[in-house]
Amino acid sequence: MAQTVKENRDGRAPALTQLVALAALILPGAALGLLAEPRAARWVQAVLVLGLASALLAYWPLVGKGIRPGPDRAMSGLLALVALAPALVVQGPGALWAWLSTAAFLLAVLAVFMFVRQMLRRDRRMVIRGISATAMGGVTAVAASGWVFLPELIRGLRPDLMLILVVLVALLLLVGLMTSGYRWAQEAADRRGAVGLALMSVLLAGSIVALSVMVLQTTF
Repeated sequence: MAQTVKENRDGRAPALTQLVALAALILPGAALGLLAEPRAARWVQAVLVLGLASALLAYWPLVGKGIRPGPDRAMSGLLALVALAPALVVQGPGALWAWLSTAAFLLAVLAVFMFVRQMLRRDRRMVIRGISATAMGGVTAVAASGWVFLPELIRGLRPDLMLILVVLVALLLLVGLMTSGYRWAQEAADRRGAVGLALMSVLLAGSIVALSVMVLQTTF
């Protein structure tokens, strides 16, 4: 046990997980944004997102006393699939707005699900902890689908001061989220949880990508 904690504390597993996951999303996304047509780019990016979401379900980190991970994992997997649908079905600039509307609806469904689920429990101890785990897993699943808009973000870049500022702010937010995820992972009980929390931070960054594209579409 002491060795496991030491391995998590040195940060090798979570840092490597974050780097590999970011590379798996950003490098193909950048290439697709420059070379592929929008529909094909979104489909390829969606496959990459689903791959990392599946890895998160396999290394699910939100476990512990008062938490039943099975329903949370099932709900997160369902949300990840549904959240991707608007970006793949709707074409053109309207895809982002369809995604935003769907994401808002799914988060409302998640809120209802997590409270109803906790109220139906016979043993209601650790309710707040259970709600937090369900919320974190669901929000991560919805935010992950924002990565499908990375090719559009890359395609829309050009030498403009406001665009550069938007990208810099997005990069700062990404660095902040990765730093937080790295610290979460170091507090994990084992290597499996550390990998899961590192993946969670990368998938959450999909919201930064989607919001950046929204700023570009509404400002330029």
